[in-house]
Amino acid sequence: MSPTTLYDPEIITSTPTVGKFERRARPLIRPRKPFDSSKLMAALLVVPSMLVIFVLMAVFAELALALVGLGDDEYIKADPILGITHLENKWVDFRHEGFSRAKISSAGLRDVEHQVAKPAGVKRIAFIGDSKTQALQVSIEDTFARLVEDNLNGSSARRVSAGVHAETDSRRFETINFGMSNYGLVQYFVQFLFRVRQYSPDVTVVVYHIFDSSENLPKFGTLTMPAPTLSLNNRDELALDFTFLDGWLNTESGRYMIASQWLRRNCHLFQALSADDFMLRNSSKWYTNISGGLFAPFSNLYDDVMRTVSLTKFGDYQSTRNSLSDETRDLDKQVSHENIWNWTVKARRGGAGSAGAFADQGDSYKLLHDAAKSDVNLAGRVLRMLNLACKKAGSKLVIVTLPAPNNMVFYFREIECLKKLGEKEGITIIDANAEFPSLAPMQPSPLYYRSHFSPSGHQKLADIVTEGLKPILE
Repeated sequence: MSPTTLYDPEIITSTPTVGKFERRARPLIRPRKPFDSSKLMAALLVVPSMLVIFVLMAVFAELALALVGLGDDEYIKADPILGITHLENKWVDFRHEGFSRAKISSAGLRDVEHQVAKPAGVKRIAFIGDSKTQALQVSIEDTFARLVEDNLNGSSARRVSAGVHAETDSRRFETINFGMSNYGLVQYFVQFLFRVRQYSPDVTVVVYHIFDSSENLPKFGTLTMPAPTLSLNNRDELALDFTFLDGWLNTESGRYMIASQWLRRNCHLFQALSADDFMLRNSSKWYTNISGGLFAPFSNLYDDVMRTVSLTKFGDYQSTRNSLSDETRDLDKQVSHENIWNWTVKARRGGAGSAGAFADQGDSYKLLHDAAKSDVNLAGRVLRMLNLACKKAGSKLVIVTLPAPNNMVFYFREIECLKKLGEKEGITIIDANAEFPSLAPMQPSPLYYRSHFSPSGHQKLADIVTEGLKPILE
């Protein structure tokens, strides 16, 4: 090959003809790029950067919710004696029916602060009841418990702005609100023994409502809040029963309430998300299905974590339970077990057709009657024990019967039974039901929001209770 051929531009720039085997054997040589550590560092910083951003967003959301007063929905904590109680020193916003924003007292009461020792020269009135006494639907100063105190002392003695009763207060009467949502008659009784009597009330008022008498015995398999109940043995001996309460405390719901207490007390964001989650789970099947699918992979881990939640944080509550149980048995031995329900209903039985259908209704009515009879007779027994406990503590027992829709036949019979019990046992009965206008179920009234009292309803109830208490206090 001549030199000119070697340097011919066409020969140099053209692709030579190479066989396929020769083409495969030729190695492909690429230059190695220098290692770029900056890209590795950037990749490593992505995760912590995202975490920092997420934390900053959460902090911002928490501050924003606290600033505008949102995310204070939680107010309940688990309790091994009463089932549930209030979260102490907790601000609570309530918007489900009416509206209120108030702080639970340091003693766990939805009320102003009260010292345990009774001030000299002051007569104390303790109110025990359920959600109608707790009255989350209105401000604390508009609850009937506060209004009764104002009525007795005169409006000039009101010191709501201070939010506390000072020893130098010129009041002659002091009311304390022990009301709590979902409480029933057994909890009223246990609450007096466990908490109320240490405040030395001169008068103890049980604010009695429909269904209070039906919550005395455990109802396993029903969606009810945890509570102490009663049990009867074959010798007709009454005892406190914490089986149902213990069963709930060891469920996923119970352990979750215990484990999340700090977050439900202090974190506005957690409370807001929990409230939204609860609302959506009860209103949106789409949300329930999606959230259930997302949570499914972590369900076993969640169950394992919940099983590690210990009840030891409650301290030695078993000794308190034993003491309350012993006192209950002792009180039961000292009171009458006489039935207070004397109304009887006979089952109606007939043939086929319309008469047979009517007979079935009659039998169903008798079953309801028999259940009410059993509940009310047991309630009378509990109220006798409570009355005896009040007497031993130097307190006068008063029962206020709240109004109910005009189709609650058994409840009206129950009020009649309580009045007869009051005559025999020296218990004052203030029948607020008779003083309220009769209403059909779901009938609108300015005295109610839906099922709870409006400020007007609280004022009316306070006036009725005040007049009923005056003869006792004077």
